[in-house]
Amino acid sequence: MKTDLDLAVIGGGASGALAALGARRAGFAGNITVFEKEEEPFRKILASGNGRCNLANYSAAEGRYHGENPGFALDILSRFPARFITGLFEEMGLLTLEDKEGRLYPRSLQARSVALILEEAVKEEGILLSYPSLVQEVVKNEGHFQIRLAGNQSVRSRALILAGGGMASPQLGGSGLPLDMLESLGHRTKTPVPALVPLLVPDHPLTRYAQGVRFRGRALLQAGNGQSRLSEGEFLIASYGLSGIAAMELGSLVSRSPGKLEIDFLPEREEAFIQKILAGKDSRPALSGLVPDKIGRALLILSDREGIPLHRLIKRLVLPVTGNRGFDFAQVAAGGVLTEDFDPDTLMSKIQDGLFACGEILDIDGDTGGFNLLWAFSSGYLAGRSAALYLMGDKS
Repeated sequence: MKTDLDLAVIGGGASGALAALGARRAGFAGNITVFEKEEEPFRKILASGNGRCNLANYSAAEGRYHGENPGFALDILSRFPARFITGLFEEMGLLTLEDKEGRLYPRSLQARSVALILEEAVKEEGILLSYPSLVQEVVKNEGHFQIRLAGNQSVRSRALILAGGGMASPQLGGSGLPLDMLESLGHRTKTPVPALVPLLVPDHPLTRYAQGVRFRGRALLQAGNGQSRLSEGEFLIASYGLSGIAAMELGSLVSRSPGKLEIDFLPEREEAFIQKILAGKDSRPALSGLVPDKIGRALLILSDREGIPLHRLIKRLVLPVTGNRGFDFAQVAAGGVLTEDFDPDTLMSKIQDGLFACGEILDIDGDTGGFNLLWAFSSGYLAGRSAALYLMGDKS
């Protein structure tokens, strides 16, 4: 490994790989090294989409991203949208498949295909992917970035891209170390919290008698801080609370302020209609035509115990939510380094020339369905392209 680098990228994941490739595609011929601390690169990619890798989404991005300034992400994604990213992958040799929801997967339906294609593309471009290489500290010194690695190794680089991801899924490499590096270089951060994470609910008839049951419905989370968020789709009832895409999308708000959840098991029907269906019939068989039987059993128990009519419980079951399952079970982290300290046109720091950041380390998180990987790819490509132009003397 060379000790004098032109461009160093910290993080050998989705955003780091696209950053390195973006630099090459901008015409940069200097040496590039990507440092990855894990024994294997692309571990989060390999685990994404239940091993199928939902790598992007063709649906509109508006309303799909969160943070202090979601518009920061939307501006970048308007320039490097999903079709641009899938076009890049096709040039690398990876065909994609779109489902009816606009989600994009590798044609093979295997996340391993994405990892192999990216690793080969990096290699073909003469980019060194160094792993395992744990970066422990970064210091700006005389116009260069001094990078200290584990084992008392040290390199320096003219430009640096922080693409180390966030704190979610530490078993797959999630860490707070890249955020610490940015703080040491003068950047402000918003404390990360788990996002896209299952919810915790105290012992309740629903979790006691309907464990393992999936249902499609709508839920309104009313947090203790006065904020609220509506989610609709698939929920999974577990012994600890609620999982499933629709529940997990409420996880970041719960992280900051627990509250209560109001579940509508039948959002497409009015309460009066449900009341009419149930009137004068044996309750359990009648309920089975509206909700899964185990949910019906839980609702009967709750109705008897609290004296609430069944038709009302179907439309508005109130559950206290005490928290979520934490970073170990989170797909992404909400929060991170403040975007206002980075130029949205280049992703270069406004505090340190030659320093760029991309992906989950920034205060941007997306909904499920490929939006987070899309953000990682698009922001990574922009950061790499901008770093190349910076190094070649074009600051525009």
